Amino acid sequence: MTKKFSSKALIKKYSKWTSPAYYSTGYKSTHSSYGNSSFWMDDDFLDSGIEKLTNSIDYIKLAGYKRAIGNFVRIVTGKDDIPVMYSSGNDSYTDGTKVVISSKLDENEFDSTVGLALHEGSHIALTDFKKLKTLLTTNSYLSQSIVEWHKNIFNEDVTNQWAMIAQVKDLVNIIEDRRIDRFVYDSAPGYQGYYQSLYEKYFNAKEIDQALLDGSKTELNWDSYLFHICNFSNPNRQLDALPGLRSIWNKISIPTISRLKSTSEVALIAVEVYKMIWSELGGLKTNVPQQAPEQEDQDGQDGPGTSGDNEIEMSEGQNGEEGSGIDPDLDMQGDSSSSSDSNGSEQEGEGNGTPQTPKERKAKQALEKAIQKQKDFLNGNIKKKKLSKSDAQKINAAAESNMSYQTVGGDVPNDTENTISKGKKTQCMVVKGITDTLVESNILGGHAYNARSQKDHIIKYGKKDSIAEGIVLGTLLGKRLKTRDEDRSIKNTRMETGRIDRRMIAELGFGNDRVFSQTIHHTVTPSLIHISIDASGSMSGSKWEAAMKTSVAVAKAASMVASLDCIISVRGSYGSWSNQSPLMWVVYDSRKDKFNIIKDKMYAVNAAGSTPEGLCYQAVMKDIIESANGKEAFFINICDGEPGYSDDNISYGGEYAIQHTALQIKKMHQAGIKTLAYFVCEDINSSYIGRAKDNFRKMYGNNSEFIDTNNLTQLSNSLNKLFVRK
Repeated sequence: MTKKFSSKALIKKYSKWTSPAYYSTGYKSTHSSYGNSSFWMDDDFLDSGIEKLTNSIDYIKLAGYKRAIGNFVRIVTGKDDIPVMYSSGNDSYTDGTKVVISSKLDENEFDSTVGLALHEGSHIALTDFKKLKTLLTTNSYLSQSIVEWHKNIFNEDVTNQWAMIAQVKDLVNIIEDRRIDRFVYDSAPGYQGYYQSLYEKYFNAKEIDQALLDGSKTELNWDSYLFHICNFSNPNRQLDALPGLRSIWNKISIPTISRLKSTSEVALIAVEVYKMIWSELGGLKTNVPQQAPEQEDQDGQDGPGTSGDNEIEMSEGQNGEEGSGIDPDLDMQGDSSSSSDSNGSEQEGEGNGTPQTPKERKAKQALEKAIQKQKDFLNGNIKKKKLSKSDAQKINAAAESNMSYQTVGGDVPNDTENTISKGKKTQCMVVKGITDTLVESNILGGHAYNARSQKDHIIKYGKKDSIAEGIVLGTLLGKRLKTRDEDRSIKNTRMETGRIDRRMIAELGFGNDRVFSQTIHHTVTPSLIHISIDASGSMSGSKWEAAMKTSVAVAKAASMVASLDCIISVRGSYGSWSNQSPLMWVVYDSRKDKFNIIKDKMYAVNAAGSTPEGLCYQAVMKDIIESANGKEAFFINICDGEPGYSDDNISYGGEYAIQHTALQIKKMHQAGIKTLAYFVCEDINSSYIGRAKDNFRKMYGNNSEFIDTNNLTQLSNSLNKLFVRK
C-alpha cells in the first residue's frame, strides 16, 4: 500500500501549484459565474424579469443565447456548419454533428454552458469519430493487438473484449479531451475563462483535491489508476500515489499534449497506457473487471451503446432531464470504471472491516459523487434541461429571424400634455426575415398565418389576390424604372471654356471664339426604398389589400433595377391585450432576399394588434439611417390612423405619441432620408379623416397624402413621380 499523506499540510503546500505548460483544471476563479460574458451582455441579459408573453420561457432571450454561443463555437472551431440547438426530445445529445445546449441558462450556468459548447464543438471539429469506430471494435487491429499482448505477457485470454474496449475508451476520452481543450486554450486565449468555468463546475471539487492529497484513491485497481489519470491536470496531482503512475504521466505528457495531431495518435497512446496499467496490476486474472453485456453483432460492427441508426441510447435523469453523449463512439455504456474493484474498496472501512462513522460515509459519498460527475463529463452524459418541441420550434424561429428586443419610448421635448408616459420606456420586438419555421411556430400570433393556406383560400373562393396584382403592376413599373440604371452623357458645344472641339477650329477665322465643348456625365445613384406598413387590426380588409399590392409592386420593380433596393416592414403588436409588445417585422429586404423566394411568403403576413407607430420606427432607427448611407433614400409609411398602444410599462397615445412619432421622422430628415406618408381609408371625405389630417401632418409634415382605397390611381401616380428618373 502506498503511503498516505497529511491532507491539511499538503493542501496548504500545493494549493498554488500550476502547470506552466498547460492550463490547470484546479484553477479557482474570482469572477462571478458569468463574469466572462458580462462585458458583452446587456444589463438584463440573464434577467428573468423581462420574460414576456411566453409563460416563463423567453424565446427571444434564449434565441439570443443560442446565437451568442453559436458565434463562439464558429470562431473557436473555424467552422460555419456546426449547428447549436437546445435539448429537445431525441435531440438531447451531441451526436458528432451538432452542439446541444441546456435550456437552463442563468447566471449560475451561462459561462460553463459556453465552455461546454466550445468543448463539444471542438470535438466535432477535431475528433475523428469514424476513425474511432474502426479502431475501437473487437475485430480492429488495435483490439487484436491488446488481446495478443495479454496472451503473450500473462498467458491469459480476454473473455470479454467489450469490457477491454470500454477501458481503452475511458483513456481515449481523457487524453482526447486534454488534446482538444489544449488546442482551443492556446488558439483562442480570450475564451480561457469559459473553460475555467466549465472545469470548475464539472471537475474541480474540494473532495477531489482532498482525495488526491490524502491518498484515499490508492488501492491497486483500475478505478484508482483512472481516477488519477483523469485528474492529471489538477495542481494537486500525486504522481507517486500508484506504481508506474509517473511513467504514465510522462507517456501522456499533458504539457506537450499538442504534439498529438489526430485522434488516431490519441488512441495509440491510450493503448500504451492501458498496457502500462495492467502491467502494474498483474493481468486480468488478478483484477477482473465487470462483465459488460455483449452487444456485438455477428459481423462485429456495432459497438457498445449504439443502436441501429448509430444513435446513443438515452437515460432519463432527474426532473425530466436527459443525459447526452459527445458521440456514440466515445460513449462508455457499461463503463467498467464504475464498478466496485476486486480489492473490496467499496466496502466499509476501506476494505479492512472497520465500520465507518456517519461523517466518513458522508465524505465518501461526496467523493463518489464528484468522481461520477467527472465520469459523466468524460463520457458525455451531462444532463441538459429539455424544451418541448413547441418551445424549441419557437426558439429556432426566433434565432432564424434574428429576433431581438429594443428599448423604445422616453422623453419627448415638446410633450406638455401627456405626462403619464413621459420618460417611460418599453420593449419592442424586432424581427428580421420571414421563414416557414417562423410562420409555423405561431410565435407572432395573428400577424402570421400559413402562407399556402392563405393563397389556396384566395384561389378557392375567388377573392382579390392583391399579391398577384402587385406583381403585375410591379413588372410594368420595373420596365419604366430600368432607365435608372443607364449612365448618360450630355455633350455641350460652343462653350467659353472646356476642351477644344476640333470640328470648330476653322470658325476661329470668322471671329467665333466659342470653340470649346463640355461633356457632363450622369452616373447612377444607388437608391433605397423602405416601405413600412401599419399592420394594426383596423387595417384589415381593403386597406390591407391596397398596402400589400403597393408594397409588392415596388418590391417587384426594385428586383428588376440593379441600382434600386427595397425593404418592406410591418408594424403592430403581438400578445394578449393584457400582456403585449410592439412589433417591428422586416418581412422583405432585397439586399439579401430573392423576390421569387419571398413573394409566396407574403401571403402569410396579416394585420393584427394596435398601432405603436413611432415606437416601431425608433426600434430600427439605427438600421434605417445606416442602410441609407451613401444612397438616395426614401421612407414610405402606409397607415390608417393615429398612434395608439399601451402595456404595463407605457401608455402611448394622444399628443405624446404624435410628438414621439414626429421626432422619429425628424431624425430621418436630418439623415437625408426623404419621407412620404400615405393615409389610406375607405372614405376620404368622412368626418374622422377631417379630424385626423392635422395630427397626421404633425407627424409626417407636408409630404402627407390621403388615399382612397377605391382610387389607387392616386397612389400609383404619386409613386411614379417619385421613382421615375427625370
